[in-house]
Amino acid sequence: MKNDAAKQLVKQNNKYREQLSPENKVYYEDILLYMRTFGIFYDELETERQLMTILQDILEAQKHDESAEEYFGKNPKEVVDQLTKQFDKPSWKSIFKISGWIFLISTFYTIVGSFTAPTLQVNVFVILLNGIFSVALVYGIFKLLHLSVYIKIQLPKLLKFFVIWILATIPFGLFVLIQLYTPKQGIVKITAPFDWIAILAILVMVVVYVIFKKKQEFYGGLVFVITLGIFGLLLRIPQTKEFFQDGKSQTFVVLGSIMPIALFVLFEWLLLRKMKEEN
Repeated sequence: MKNDAAKQLVKQNNKYREQLSPENKVYYEDILLYMRTFGIFYDELETERQLMTILQDILEAQKHDESAEEYFGKNPKEVVDQLTKQFDKPSWKSIFKISGWIFLISTFYTIVGSFTAPTLQVNVFVILLNGIFSVALVYGIFKLLHLSVYIKIQLPKLLKFFVIWILATIPFGLFVLIQLYTPKQGIVKITAPFDWIAILAILVMVVVYVIFKKKQEFYGGLVFVITLGIFGLLLRIPQTKEFFQDGKSQTFVVLGSIMPIALFVLFEWLLLRKMKEEN
């Protein structure tokens, strides 16, 4: 019930936010980003209620020709910090719940990523390290966003692009290093026919979950997983196995690497476009 109430508040926030003047909207959206990145491990409903209260206060002030800056002051960070001090401290249960989901998602994509390998195998140590690093990465990203909201440093566009590129490359490089240098003693191989049975089972579970739960936000990931699954099955079906495993088609290697990512990006872009049209 809490999740439904929080989602409803988010929808209302999106709707009422459009009533803000351009200046007030920029001011408020800084507050919104600051509070939501702060509240990753806090109660979502509590955060959204506080955001809605602030939004209503700004809208009320706006009716009386008072700007958000005049109402809350030139340093809203101090005001928000005072408000968030009143939040209930996050319980270990909520922290483990969020961390657990991040760990499961990381584990899932580690397994799915091995679909197109000649032998389906997973390294338990890689899964463990990827999971731990994923939790730390997500927390770090939110913390960085939170701290950067009110740091107004103007950088040249080229330098800003370079900084963002570096920050995005470092985590990717660390994931690659984990894959390359993790001890091989943790490898578990899944041989035929259990490999293609495992792939089919994962594909069916993912499709059923996303379609029946109507998880539109996962459609891009679903296409990514299905595409990798199809290529993985082609590697293991007797009629196509020999052709692909003997290296007779470099096209397969290229398609198996690029197509899933390309389709993921395409579906995410289409979904984002649809959401903008609906709003």
